[in-house]
Amino acid sequence: MEAKYKIGYVDEDIKQVKKYTRRLKDFGFEVIGYDFHQGMSLDELMNQVYESDIDLLMIDYKLNEKNIVAFNGDAVESEFYDKRPLFPHIIFTNKVEQAEPFVEDWKIIFDKEDVFNDNEEEEDEKKVNHFITTLEKSIEQYRKHIQKRKDDIFKILEKGKVEKLSVIEKHNLLKLQKELKVLDNTYTAEVPEHLLISKNLEEIDNLKNEAEELLNELINKRKKQ
Repeated sequence: MEAKYKIGYVDEDIKQVKKYTRRLKDFGFEVIGYDFHQGMSLDELMNQVYESDIDLLMIDYKLNEKNIVAFNGDAVESEFYDKRPLFPHIIFTNKVEQAEPFVEDWKIIFDKEDVFNDNEEEEDEKKVNHFITTLEKSIEQYRKHIQKRKDDIFKILEKGKVEKLSVIEKHNLLKLQKELKVLDNTYTAEVPEHLLISKNLEEIDNLKNEAEELLNELINKRKKQ
């Protein structure tokens, strides 16, 4: 089956990465792992994660079992949530009882053994399908969230080609682009090139000053009331 989605799997055990690469392949997921080395810092791992082109991040909880790193999956999840709060991610582990005291959102914790059995013939098909559907819906929901902002940016830029944008519209454009930079660091490359003409780029450069000017006007008007 051709992969529809790409999952990044944070696990220091390469055997586990290979196992779930094989198991999830049949459901249309491509799984990629990350390089672990002795004494690696959380920042080094997160740089790999942020640079990978993935649709969902899957994190094992017990990462320090082999003493390769000094942190566990809750540190990865917390860091990732701070940087990309809406990006789909889960804790996928057989150490659920250890993860729960350290992970605030229990809904993102999934038990490996509860979903996939080592004996595939004994697996609960309903549980497997529910897990797969959860991953797919999380990814699609996020994609729609991103696409909505891209569509709004497209509409504003298209209007700017035929008439001058208002200060509010320019402010909204700046706001939308700022949101996308936080949510999706690849969005710039996906904006159609024919829209990135010099006129629009010059306008974008001036948006911040104009937005601040608008804010000052509103503040002064309120003071006079």
